[in-house]
Amino acid sequence: MSGWLSRWRLALRIARRDARRHRGRTLLVVLMVGLPVLVITGGDTLFRTEGVTAAEELPARLGGADVRITGESRQEVWADPATGIVWGKGRFADPPWTADEVQGLLPAGSRLVEAATGWLYLRTDGGYARVEAYAEDAADPMIDGRYEVLDGRLPDRPGEVAVSPDVADRVGGLGEEVALTRDEVPAEVVGVVRRPFESGDLLVVPGEDADLLSDPLSRFFADVPAGLDWAAVQALNRRGLSVLSREVALDPPPEAAWLPPQAVGYSQPGSDAAEIAVIALVVAALVLEVVLLAGPAFAVGVRRQRRDLALIGATGGSAGDLRRIVLANGVVLGGGAGVLGAAAGIGLAAAAVPVIEARTDLVFGPFDVPVLEVLLVVAVAVLAGLAAAWFPARQAARTDVVDALAGRRGQIRTSWRSPVAGLVAGAAGLALVVLGARGTELAVAAGAALLIIGIVVATPWLVGLLAPLAERLPVPGRLAVRDATRNRSRTAPAVAAVMATVAGITALVIGSASDSAQARRDYVPSAPLGAGQVHGGTDMAESDWDAVVAVLEGEAPDRPVHRLRGNTYAGTGVQDELVAIEDGCTGAVTSCRWFPVGSNVMTTAGELLVADSAALRAVAGDQVPDEVLAAVDAGRVAVLGDGAVGEDGVVTLAGARYDGAGGSTTLGTAQLPAVEVQLPGATQRAISVPALVVVPPSLLDRLPIPVETTGLVTGGPDDPVTEAQEQRIDEALAVTAGEGGISVERGWQDDLALARVILVLVGGALVLIATLTATGLALTDARPDFATLAAVGAAPRTRRFMAMASAAVVGGGGALLGVLVGIAPGIAVAYPLTSTDYGSGAQPVVDVPWGVLAAVGIAVPLVAVAVTGLFVRSRLPMARRMG
Repeated sequence: MSGWLSRWRLALRIARRDARRHRGRTLLVVLMVGLPVLVITGGDTLFRTEGVTAAEELPARLGGADVRITGESRQEVWADPATGIVWGKGRFADPPWTADEVQGLLPAGSRLVEAATGWLYLRTDGGYARVEAYAEDAADPMIDGRYEVLDGRLPDRPGEVAVSPDVADRVGGLGEEVALTRDEVPAEVVGVVRRPFESGDLLVVPGEDADLLSDPLSRFFADVPAGLDWAAVQALNRRGLSVLSREVALDPPPEAAWLPPQAVGYSQPGSDAAEIAVIALVVAALVLEVVLLAGPAFAVGVRRQRRDLALIGATGGSAGDLRRIVLANGVVLGGGAGVLGAAAGIGLAAAAVPVIEARTDLVFGPFDVPVLEVLLVVAVAVLAGLAAAWFPARQAARTDVVDALAGRRGQIRTSWRSPVAGLVAGAAGLALVVLGARGTELAVAAGAALLIIGIVVATPWLVGLLAPLAERLPVPGRLAVRDATRNRSRTAPAVAAVMATVAGITALVIGSASDSAQARRDYVPSAPLGAGQVHGGTDMAESDWDAVVAVLEGEAPDRPVHRLRGNTYAGTGVQDELVAIEDGCTGAVTSCRWFPVGSNVMTTAGELLVADSAALRAVAGDQVPDEVLAAVDAGRVAVLGDGAVGEDGVVTLAGARYDGAGGSTTLGTAQLPAVEVQLPGATQRAISVPALVVVPPSLLDRLPIPVETTGLVTGGPDDPVTEAQEQRIDEALAVTAGEGGISVERGWQDDLALARVILVLVGGALVLIATLTATGLALTDARPDFATLAAVGAAPRTRRFMAMASAAVVGGGGALLGVLVGIAPGIAVAYPLTSTDYGSGAQPVVDVPWGVLAAVGIAVPLVAVAVTGLFVRSRLPMARRMG
């Protein structure tokens, strides 16, 4: 054991000295290994810092209290004991909980402070903004720590308010007077605050102003001398109170102890395993990429050390000693790169936190360095260094001492075992990819990984296949190809790195492009592009809608505003509704109400709509069937679907009153002229129509019950509602439409486009790095050859052209091979990604973005060739030649 340690200690000393002597190569390896470590540790540290734990959030949630109690319901609730957040949606507490009731449920000696959370309307220049609000007694010690005061103080008397920074930017800072609620109650801004670890707009008013809040939810902070244990928390949950107890939150029970029976095991049992598998694949891919990028540097280093290693062998060093010295280089450089990269990543993360908080809405928690994960990343960096040095170490162990001391390079021999093993693994991976196309994305990913690894192993053999092409190329190309095939230990890892990168990009780009193509195919617009639909709050009168029309016309006087009428829904209690009756049915409304059968139809304006043809075009554009427009213009009801219009061309509309308890009465009926418009049967894509029953305004007087305005529509493709107009209209509607607002159809948005761009940019950068690194190492390694060429009269530009040809071999060959390897996994993963049809019978979508693949497979290597040509020197100083 001591002898083994002594040999390794000596090897590490030699490696450390060699690293200091060859600083350029050392810097290259440190960058190759250290940059991924920097990115991973920095990103992991930011992720852990941004992800605030329940224990870290406890002071912000509880302040100085022992318990926070929220009056959620009068029925049992299931609340997370670590956060107090209720699982599912229960019925609101009716009547609301009072402080006396809650006090009576707490142990003797408990002290209670009442608070509330809800919404406040804040007057702005354009109308009202709806802002989250808290009503709390800031003077009570139990509220301490719930807010971070950035400027001023918390409000402690009626007529005062504290605002978040974004709200302060809109309404003014300290000392400004603002108007709260639609009654415009005046209040003075006395502080600028934010909730710890949270972002977003908020207002804080004193507890005495709790009656100003809309939709208030009672909340109580309690000082309980002995605290509340889990049994006491459960007892309060059964009464409809959600409880956050400091004692329980610091040591919460498992989910099975508090979730309702139907929710236990709700999460997919295999999701964690799948997530771990994906992470393992990503880590393995990164390690493979690092090994392939750093491998050529070790190969060149071994060649530069060849004479030194031969001297060690000549003086009694064994093959194991030579191998150990090269592996020690991997340990020293990998470990040093890992430590430096981790330290730099943590430092950059610490510096980035305040910058990100200042420029975005993200709010970070306490700075959290995941020590164990960082140590694991450093260990992986050491392993990557060892792996990168492994094949050069084996080559060093086989060094012919006589040839090395004489300066001869020796013969390059490639074992048949490696290419055969690689091709077998690649074939197995391809088979798994094909089979995985009928299964899950994870199976395809595993097959793709095996396929890429197999091709990586076979890459030296594939590079050797280029040799017969050399004689057909010009001199620079011939030299580049022969150099690449002769020095496969240096060329093959670089080609494999480019191939693996491009193959991964190809597969991911095809998969994401197919996913986007499916989303684009299945997207059903709610209105024509650029059209804005206004929806109002409950209990809006026609005069309120007139005011909304005035707002829209004031924003764009030349833009028509179309009124939509139909059934209004109060949500609870008695409900009057106009419905179509099945032809020939004479029973109750509930049993005779008509619905279309067998069509994949979406309505954009409700089941029944009263509108003219102009309003129909505005709300649905070209998706309105011509038969519907013709019927409305002719003064007839258009019914989309069969079963409601009789043979005499008449439809029966009934006014139904639903009592909220399952019963209904008929308020009257009307027989109106109608046209039946046939809908297609089951379709692969949903059909969007304005409504199932469209009544022309000319028949309003004949309806059995009155219909009210349900919305407005304005704008369209020729005159779209801009985002600035949308914001101004939204604020103005808060004055006239209560809870109403405007939604504008912006068309289908490709949420994955940015991810694809980033992926291509990162992949392109890796291709450039691998190509330029391999080319630089090749030029360094070939200095004696260039000296010989110069001595026999070769033109100076020969070196530049050979460098460009080398870049083309590494970058172009690797990229084209990567595209070919990545197409199969990309197409295969598209099938499980796009196979969900929700019963419509739609087929999976495969979209190969050839332009993107051409950019990665052709354009990026050409850029590498051009960069090489620009920066490589044509002339070199004469070198001493041995021989």
